[in-house]
Amino acid sequence: MLFCNKDLVWKKISLLIPLGALFLSALSQNGAGMQFLSNVNQQASTSNPAWQNQSDELVIGLPIFSGINFQWNANFTIKNTLGNNFSPDYGEFYDALNEDGDAFTTFSFPLFFLSLKSKNNTFSFSISDKVIATTTFDRELLNFIAQGLQPYYGKNESFGPVSLKANYYREIAFGYSYEIWEGLNVGVRPKILFNKFFYNLENASFNVETKSEQQQLIIHPDGNYTISGPVEVTYDEETEAVSLSPALKPADYFFRLRNMGAAIDLGISFKVHKQTEVSISALDLGFSSQKYKTYNVAFSNDLHYQQEDLYQSTDTLASNYLAPAKALAALNDSVPLITTVDATASRNIEILPVNFNLLVKHKLPNNVQFGVSNQFTWYKNHSTNFATGFISSAFGNNFEAAAALTLYNFEKIMPGISCCYTGQAAQFYFSTNNIVELLKPTSAKTLNLCFGVNFLFPTD
Repeated sequence: MLFCNKDLVWKKISLLIPLGALFLSALSQNGAGMQFLSNVNQQASTSNPAWQNQSDELVIGLPIFSGINFQWNANFTIKNTLGNNFSPDYGEFYDALNEDGDAFTTFSFPLFFLSLKSKNNTFSFSISDKVIATTTFDRELLNFIAQGLQPYYGKNESFGPVSLKANYYREIAFGYSYEIWEGLNVGVRPKILFNKFFYNLENASFNVETKSEQQQLIIHPDGNYTISGPVEVTYDEETEAVSLSPALKPADYFFRLRNMGAAIDLGISFKVHKQTEVSISALDLGFSSQKYKTYNVAFSNDLHYQQEDLYQSTDTLASNYLAPAKALAALNDSVPLITTVDATASRNIEILPVNFNLLVKHKLPNNVQFGVSNQFTWYKNHSTNFATGFISSAFGNNFEAAAALTLYNFEKIMPGISCCYTGQAAQFYFSTNNIVELLKPTSAKTLNLCFGVNFLFPTD
């Protein structure tokens, strides 16, 4: 549709299509698979800050290698949004989607991780970039994009609502776990957040109306959105257009004492008896905030098309053909003419997705353990639940693996795996909650991945 100046990097987000959510995709089930293993507790601590580091060595994770987490939960596939060569076929997308679109995707990119155990204490420190993106949209919007304006002449129709939210921030976390007595640990991890980019379009819609006497088709958009990031407002006196343009500076990538937020993780783990352990945690109790370079953009005018200027996007050989991508770009070019942009007067507070985790595991002889876990993520209209049963085993002194069966939202059963190899100087690990869809990731509707490398340094 039509929500940002074309020069913005995030232009396609403003077009109100779910492709934007994928490009910002991205941490709801952070490290969940790692908690099924016994040797990767420094990464599993992201699911519960109470867990103690099981190694007496200093554990350091470096950028890229210290635990990338990716999650995609949607009622459409990644392939639907990408199409061929990043050119989606909106007609095929429309046919493949039997209901209104819905997606919740998260991504966590590590910049630094450190964990150290000293007697009954485990200290950790991490820096990571995180993205949360959600979208819900009227399925008929895809059909509108696929056909073009011409087929709608003579009709009066409404499309929507459409919502799209993207939140990108940097997180600095300080973790501490204390063993009160053998088998009982408590943990806390306070976090400082630095917001980098925020976009929120909520319940927008538009009407298509035909004015037969004037031989015009009118598009009337209804709604507004908030955008925060390295942008600036520009005004064109000749066209009287107010628009947003990029204003990225090197300092924007680092830490700015503006648009700050805070969060905290809390956890407890205890052994019911020698073989059985129970752990409970609540993660990301907090918020991000935006005010500096934060703008409210509202639609104030309509778009008017004469009948002879209407295009169609279905028949490449017929007259007035315009490819959907070019049509969207042309439509987007008109946005500065029909919007008003104002700096926000008050700070915008965005509540983070909250994760509640429960884990019960029981050890058997011969290095085997089994158990169940439940992870519930609450995030407004995009809550998810993962109920999992698992069994894990150590194979020698260096390798450990786990097999899991997850019930997603009490509707879909998914097989998953986790594995870890620990050498003298490094530890390699990998986890997914859906090994079947991992084989064809672009066709996945539900997929979680976690992988990385830890470097181990003796402290003696």
